[in-house]
Amino acid sequence: MGFLLKLFANSLVLITFANVFPSSVSIQDWTSAIVAAFVLAILNSFLKPVLKIIGFPITILTFGLFTLVINAVIVHLTDLLVKGITIHGVGWTFVITITLSLIQIWLTPKLERD
Repeated sequence: MGFLLKLFANSLVLITFANVFPSSVSIQDWTSAIVAAFVLAILNSFLKPVLKIIGFPITILTFGLFTLVINAVIVHLTDLLVKGITIHGVGWTFVITITLSLIQIWLTPKLERD
């Protein structure tokens, strides 16, 4: 159930950005947003741990801020892999990354409690 809720939350964040800030993200439809959220989940599960291991020394030197760069790389790869979504610019990639991270931080304790 937690996976589906996170998938829905990520899709909702992407759709919200596309509607509130039309210059930030272009999304064809809900299906594209759900596919993008699913690809994001797959990349977070398999690629992100590898990138965190490789970037561990830089993460230590930057007091954890390099994790934001790793998350932005994952979001950018999602943008490249999913044809129905386009994130316009590096700045918007970071804004969306921060928003997705905050949503996940907020959801995780609620899901662990249930």
